[in-house]
Amino acid sequence: MIHPTAIVFCGSALVGCIVMIGAISNEKPIIQDTIPPLQTTPIWLNACRKKDPNLNECFRMTFQNMFPYLAKGIPEIGTRPFEPMHIDRVALTKGQGAVTLSGAFTNLIVHGPSNTTALYTKLDLVKNRLDIGLFIPIIKVESKYDLKGNLLLLPLVGVGDAKLYLKNVTTHVQTKIYFPKYMNETVMMANSMKVDFNLAAMRVNLDNLFNGNKVLGRTVNTFLNQNALEVVNDLKENIGENLSIIFKQIMNDAFSHMPTRLWLLDD
Repeated sequence: MIHPTAIVFCGSALVGCIVMIGAISNEKPIIQDTIPPLQTTPIWLNACRKKDPNLNECFRMTFQNMFPYLAKGIPEIGTRPFEPMHIDRVALTKGQGAVTLSGAFTNLIVHGPSNTTALYTKLDLVKNRLDIGLFIPIIKVESKYDLKGNLLLLPLVGVGDAKLYLKNVTTHVQTKIYFPKYMNETVMMANSMKVDFNLAAMRVNLDNLFNGNKVLGRTVNTFLNQNALEVVNDLKENIGENLSIIFKQIMNDAFSHMPTRLWLLDD
């Protein structure tokens, strides 16, 4: 379900470092869990027709209508609430470039995903491709951190509490989809996913830097916030790769229990 247990961020020069325990592998058979697929169309599921000239707009509304329900959890398809979203551990390992970091954020509590707006969808049933644009006005994260490295010109060493505030986050998601059988029902699943994103602003506060040295801690936090977008840009490719893991799991958890006959109609 929506509860990643371990994610590793690695620098683009480091290959094979991205790990997520329990991630869904490409095109493996769906695990036959105890929750059967839907048999009737629920109120939160907007049905579309394949031949509708406005299929993309219809499917955008399908996603938009689902967000408030997914945030609270949908027991009939086995999805847990993701507002707030809980992530056990995010490990950072980047050894080259202006930003070098090693360590981890743990016990992450993420507020804001339930306010997502679906900007667009493009569903191509010939190429089995789904593109989605998403906008989240504010994301707030609280966690523990244990990090060591360098941010541009300054060293960073600390263990403590972390708070992150992201504003106006726009994501563009490209997904390769396929249509396997689940309990004799055809469903849609994400095979692979690529996520690009932009944000207008970010603020970060890392408590207890340099073993509680307030002067050094204030200096690093100030510098980090003044250069936040540059730091994010340096980690952008890797953050996008790991966002794709989380988004893919959310999508597959939901759509694996939603037969296409209920929401993607032939006539």
